[in-house]
Amino acid sequence: MKLFTFLLLILLSHLSLGQRFQQFVPTSINLRSKGGFLIAHRANMAHLPQKNCVAFELELTQQDVSNSAWNKMFKGAYRGISLQYHDFGNKEVLGKGFSIFPHTTFPLYQGKKFGALDFRIGTGLSIETKAYDEVTNPKNNAIGSHLNGYVNLMFQYNKYFEHWHLGAGFEFSHYSNAAMKVPNLGLNIPSVVFNVGYDIKTREVFKKGWSDSLDDSNYEKRMEDELRIFVIGSSKQNPVKYTPVKSRPVIAVQGLYSLNVGSRWKVDFALDGIFNGGNQYHLDTVAYKVGETIQFGAFVGASIHFYRAEFFTGLGVYFWSPVHPFDYIYNRLGFRYHFTDKISAIVGIKAHLGIADYLEFGIGYQLWSKRRK
Repeated sequence: MKLFTFLLLILLSHLSLGQRFQQFVPTSINLRSKGGFLIAHRANMAHLPQKNCVAFELELTQQDVSNSAWNKMFKGAYRGISLQYHDFGNKEVLGKGFSIFPHTTFPLYQGKKFGALDFRIGTGLSIETKAYDEVTNPKNNAIGSHLNGYVNLMFQYNKYFEHWHLGAGFEFSHYSNAAMKVPNLGLNIPSVVFNVGYDIKTREVFKKGWSDSLDDSNYEKRMEDELRIFVIGSSKQNPVKYTPVKSRPVIAVQGLYSLNVGSRWKVDFALDGIFNGGNQYHLDTVAYKVGETIQFGAFVGASIHFYRAEFFTGLGVYFWSPVHPFDYIYNRLGFRYHFTDKISAIVGIKAHLGIADYLEFGIGYQLWSKRRK
């Protein structure tokens, strides 16, 4: 279940531009070196940062040059895949990380003389050589499993010289398994990035001619107001201090109304009904009844859409929660992918003010939709 869920997370992010790239043929190759530091975002992580973090990345990307409404909006976006090696600066406790992650790169500003300022978002899988072990590695209270999810956000500037380009930027990396195995405080690493790349095909700066004959059928469907219902399942482990450490089931139903507020944005309103098996055993001294661990909440968020995918985030409040070990406020971050107009999938992290509770995996069905005039 863990591996399947993480693989689906990769699938959703990789398919984000899939229907406009009939075949992935790289048009650019990049090599990056990175230097950063580990953030001790909890007081009990102060012992983990020792030396600076160093990383190296190999990236393959392909530019979208189609005559589509989406490309008119995102102006020559790239999709790609990267392999990365990360030294966390604490060999004995944290070890090294080896990641593979698909990503989408959106141009923020570009010009033939200026170059290009881009924003990249990627999600994938990472294998860490060191994980928590009660006997052999008790100091690693950040990573509880060798297999983890990986999230990468990067701003980067590149200057182009015919088939070569040079660049620099800033990025943020996050490693976590979303509490599927504890401990799971996660690793957060900001870095400075230096890049050298070779363009198999010269980067095209978006021009009006790309949008002379638009195929906007997919765009119109994606940006309708709509009502969907999602069935969500997951598992989680309670923190190590609770006994016994065991994976507990999570089952949820979500009703989601998405209101179109712009060319790419929607506002999300949701009602959540949740059974969280971890809450039933969150205390060592008592096991709550199943009915006492059912939660109902209301959620408000925003989602940005690109092709058949969307990235969402937002904040919710429980209005019924007899057992609430993490208080009444929760937040979400994740992806939705629309396989058809009716059928969708969701993978996201449900957390409580930055502390991951569990990874959400679900299937959705569109009950109603309407295109605004």
